[in-house]
Amino acid sequence: MIETTKRGLLAAVAAGALLAGAASAQEPIKLGAMYPLTGGGAIYGVPAMAGHQLAIEELNARGGILGRKIVSVERDDKMNPSAASATMKELITKDKVHMVLGGLSSAVGLGMSEVSRQEKIVYIATIPKTIQMTTDKLHKHVFRIAANTDQEGETMAMLAGKYKLTKICHLQLDYAYGHDLEAGILKALPKHAPNAKVVLTLKPKLGATDFNAFIPQVMAAGCDGVLSGLWGPHFVSWVKQAAPLGFFDKIKWITGGEIGSHEIAGELKGEYPENVIGNAYELWYHSVDESHKAFQARLAKKLGTAETPQWALLGYNGVMFAAAAIEKAKSLDPDKIAEALEGLSIKTPVGTQTIDPKTHQANTGQFWGPMVKKDGVAYRVMNPVEFIVPKN
Repeated sequence: MIETTKRGLLAAVAAGALLAGAASAQEPIKLGAMYPLTGGGAIYGVPAMAGHQLAIEELNARGGILGRKIVSVERDDKMNPSAASATMKELITKDKVHMVLGGLSSAVGLGMSEVSRQEKIVYIATIPKTIQMTTDKLHKHVFRIAANTDQEGETMAMLAGKYKLTKICHLQLDYAYGHDLEAGILKALPKHAPNAKVVLTLKPKLGATDFNAFIPQVMAAGCDGVLSGLWGPHFVSWVKQAAPLGFFDKIKWITGGEIGSHEIAGELKGEYPENVIGNAYELWYHSVDESHKAFQARLAKKLGTAETPQWALLGYNGVMFAAAAIEKAKSLDPDKIAEALEGLSIKTPVGTQTIDPKTHQANTGQFWGPMVKKDGVAYRVMNPVEFIVPKN
């Protein structure tokens, strides 16, 4: 099902690129977009690009920005920090884009942020989460509309308290996102789960698929819960190797890796285990209000499927923040756009979001809840659903 969906999304993205190009006119506004469009990260990047394109199509249909059409200049970041940095520099120096949006992994996001700092062009990170981007490595031209690792870590700590976990195994991937999520959780645990103690910490490598050396360690540690950022194929591989051993029978798995999305649930189908508390930016089968439902319908029409992927929302919101900032600045000057983004609020499909003027971080909420079976659905769904908005 995932391969079929991916082919459909690729076709929709290609069609969207043609439409965006056709919409260009004299002196268009150029928005650079970079997501992984090939390899393992494409399951996230291709839908994000589709959302990016939907926003541009809607803006152009309304007359563009400042009366000028918008052109999307799109590139594959290959989920490689070095390649992504070189590609972003080319977008700025050769393609003359006015702003860059996107990125997926935290390592790629940090690389793109550094190019933004050097070239003094605004970069809106739509998916990368590392807290470094909006703290130690914050600069004038970088902004983020994804949740960050401190926000996610605090929610996971809060859920550890809610489910009364006392012995926690910490399982994070060994790169920026995993390290920073661990720090965010440890910072929040004393407040939200004062009786919880971390009894084991393990850090598999990014891209790992063989977890046979890690699973027995977690099962022998006596933990009643795992706090983890294993995402996408990492979680799928862990489940396939751990579930047959009875791993999920007694251990609750609370995760910040968006494994509550139907993309992951659909891939695992009947193999998706019990005791998982997942998160997702978007759930096609749940809407917060009528405007959210209308967005889901427009996206479903573009992609040709009602089961729309979560990542499109972030690509969509990134463009809408960019458009609102340019309209507010009444200019394409990067410094003026950056100033306009500070404190900017827009209405997104899942509610109003605001970018903090000091940290350049949006208060982006996520859906959280237990993954359960539902009659007539081939994969697990989140129920009950709780939309948690961070306080920044």
